[in-house]
Amino acid sequence: MPIDPSKRLRPAREYALSIAKRLESSLTVTFVSNPAKTGTVMASFETSQGLETLGNRQLNQFVDGIEDIEVTSVMKTGKRKYVIADMVREGIADTLVLGPFRSLITRWFTGSEVERILAVVDSDVFVVRGEHPLPGPGSPALVVFDGDKITDRGLKKIEEFSRKFSCDLEFLHLGPELFDGAEAMDKAVSELRNRLGEGFHVTSTTVPLSFFRTRKAITNSVVKSEGARIVLLPLIEESVSDILLHQLVLSASVPVCVLK
Repeated sequence: MPIDPSKRLRPAREYALSIAKRLESSLTVTFVSNPAKTGTVMASFETSQGLETLGNRQLNQFVDGIEDIEVTSVMKTGKRKYVIADMVREGIADTLVLGPFRSLITRWFTGSEVERILAVVDSDVFVVRGEHPLPGPGSPALVVFDGDKITDRGLKKIEEFSRKFSCDLEFLHLGPELFDGAEAMDKAVSELRNRLGEGFHVTSTTVPLSFFRTRKAITNSVVKSEGARIVLLPLIEESVSDILLHQLVLSASVPVCVLK
């Protein structure tokens, strides 16, 4: 999990810790200092040391008091998205947890740091913007796609997620033409029912897009009606459009897990 001084990351922090506990995994937290972005690339040694001091303080505050899981803190320098992508490629982490680095107003002018990171990393990514419980029994994960298929690799990733968190699955296909998408969804539901067995419920919903309802609005409505705690986006071989990814990672009412 990458951090910065923003208090907006607090829900993501708690979520990352909860995931590590649930999966009995270690957690790596990193602070990435970018002198070029702050205008201090040519600054004095004292200024550079100040950035490092800030980063170390943030890392120490994160790990302070955590005793029940293994937490490693790492100080890095460079452009955040490339540093994180390198850490994934080097095997330092296999899953990311991201919070909102910027406010809604700031994103209008600078764009989304979360989306920039998503564009370059090869790992699964949880995007957490508010306080929510982990997925689990009694609450389905909502699998949303608007392409015309979900590949075998995508189905395997979805199956692994369902088993890890012991949660049921609800598929939601969005699109103006539902024939191909509905056929893909029926195939996915049937396949996963066979793979997961009777201990898991796999169901589906089809909702056509319209001029008056966005992908975000439809998804949030189904999340509420189904009681889903998380949205799964299988970002594998064109199952999910750029529009759907953009709308949900920025504005879904529950955490989003992008499967890659």
